[in-house]
Amino acid sequence: MPHRIESKHNPRYKRWQAIARGSKKSGQVFLEGQRLCADALAAGVAVEAVLQADTMQTAAAAWLDTLPDTLDRYNLPDAMFRALCDTANPQGVALICASPLLERPQAGAKKDGLYLVAEGISDPGNLGTMIRTADAFAFDGVLVTSGTVWPMNPKVLRATMGAVFHVPLLAFEDLAGVVKWLKEANLPLVVADPGGENPPEALPGRGALLVGSEAHGISREARALADALVSVPMPGRSESLNAASAAAICAYAMMRRKNQEHD
Repeated sequence: MPHRIESKHNPRYKRWQAIARGSKKSGQVFLEGQRLCADALAAGVAVEAVLQADTMQTAAAAWLDTLPDTLDRYNLPDAMFRALCDTANPQGVALICASPLLERPQAGAKKDGLYLVAEGISDPGNLGTMIRTADAFAFDGVLVTSGTVWPMNPKVLRATMGAVFHVPLLAFEDLAGVVKWLKEANLPLVVADPGGENPPEALPGRGALLVGSEAHGISREARALADALVSVPMPGRSESLNAASAAAICAYAMMRRKNQEHD
């Protein structure tokens, strides 16, 4: 039987609230929704607690019945469960579990690796979609520099659709550290920029693709350190793409080139 918590002053519940807000100190994350929770469990993430609301969506309730009895379960009133969530219509199931790893690089870059660099990405949805893109196109990691939104932000985690448990996340203090790490493996840094002279078709099948701030574009440092600048042709009336869209187009081009070179 699940443990019942009905007071918002319960110490355990108050700690869950801090985790749900994206606390950087806990080493844990709050995951809401069947899909994200299932991906975490499939990845072997250590689970502290399974949370269930009094009212659950039918599919979520059925999935909950498939979980092993060894997991600690807690039942919450609907209002208390919703207070943990930042979605309008939560499904009624959630996990408190170990955070995906955000590490300093412990080893060198792969000689034929593909990496996605997030520089100054402030929108959680964009960063989450970029992580999902990197996973979809078999990139070897997402490199995050300071100034980018916290990757364990609940909105980022939700936007990854579980990809955050599949692709390595590597933290760097600055772009100079990224470039040094890449150069040790002789990997080029390609920077997405509206003024770039290269189309996506010219991208290499190895290296790192940098996508910069949605509001301010790439930094001067990124432009100076780039081995090449790439832009996506836009014959339509829109003046620009958001960061995640540009990343997806260019990442696909790099994956395609890599596959062609290996055929």
